Amino acid sequence: MFSRWLWAEAGTQLDMETALGIGGFGYPAMAAVNARKMKFALLKGSFSEQGINEFLRELSFGRGSTLPVGGGALPKINTVEPWDGKDGELPVEDDIDLSDIDLDEFDKDEL
Repeated sequence: MFSRWLWAEAGTQLDMETALGIGGFGYPAMAAVNARKMKFALLKGSFSEQGINEFLRELSFGRGSTLPVGGGALPKINTVEPWDGKDGELPVEDDIDLSDIDLDEFDKDEL
């Protein structure tokens, strides 16, 4: 059995994500692609060792649900900088001065 693997950081291969319908339900995401038949299946269960094993086992027995690759062809894989293995940096949030806001005016019991 011949296999090829592709791992991509979220958002770096947007054409591939679009063709496979990845991204709308969050990350991490996993897809199994048959390039010869132009079909794919998405892991919709648990992204755990057990969930991945069950997903691949169902596909190997022909029980998994497959869809045609969007656009009818696999998109070109973009050359990107390799991942450094570190988590991304969170954006710095501005401190907001709340001392000017009078919250007492909202303490009414009326509707």
